[in-house]
Amino acid sequence: MAKTMRYILRLLWLVPLLGLVACGDDFALSTKYYYVKPENKAWLVNDSLIGVPYAMVDNNGITYNFTGITTSHNFSEGMSGFLFIPTQKSYCEYYSSTSVSNYGTSFSMYVYASYTNDNNDDIHLYLTGVTMHCSLASREVTYFGCDENNVEWTQTEENTTTKVFVNVDKLNSLTVQNQTYNEVLHFYLKDPIGVIKPNQCTELYYAKGIGLIKYKLKSNIVFERVAN
Repeated sequence: MAKTMRYILRLLWLVPLLGLVACGDDFALSTKYYYVKPENKAWLVNDSLIGVPYAMVDNNGITYNFTGITTSHNFSEGMSGFLFIPTQKSYCEYYSSTSVSNYGTSFSMYVYASYTNDNNDDIHLYLTGVTMHCSLASREVTYFGCDENNVEWTQTEENTTTKVFVNVDKLNSLTVQNQTYNEVLHFYLKDPIGVIKPNQCTELYYAKGIGLIKYKLKSNIVFERVAN
């Protein structure tokens, strides 16, 4: 009889827990917000304000006029739990912007808040079908993507012959088209496995508070920002 009662009590204890699981994203014991650090908001730019143009010229003398088409400031949602029970709902702040050239080249930038208390927020850049993410403080590459699925990549094996090598430097300054820009992130790739197409970028320069200032395609065509 005692064993039967214990079994019944366990079942009764599980009923409210199953109810909580059924609630899914609508229930959590706590809520946590993660915000982009003030010092990292300096990397945001006004390039992608709708209708605001900037120009890039390539080494063949062709000018590409970029115009901002979208901007966004929002929160992405996440959920953590224990034993299938949601215990914390999280909201991660992000800013994004996208601009497109008169030749159809699209450039997008996102800044995501870190899920820790340090200032290592992430910047995500997309250009010519290539995506690169890195942490702003440590410059650790956190993601690489291209048209090929499940591409292996590395940030530590520069002489690899079986993976794409992806790295990020931070330059104190860079002069482009007679204009000097301070604090520039330089993303660059080495592609020994041939997954990057000739019309896709292998180098990208992003200036703090300015945006895209230079990039290079695998075909060795170089694009540089024209100073306003």
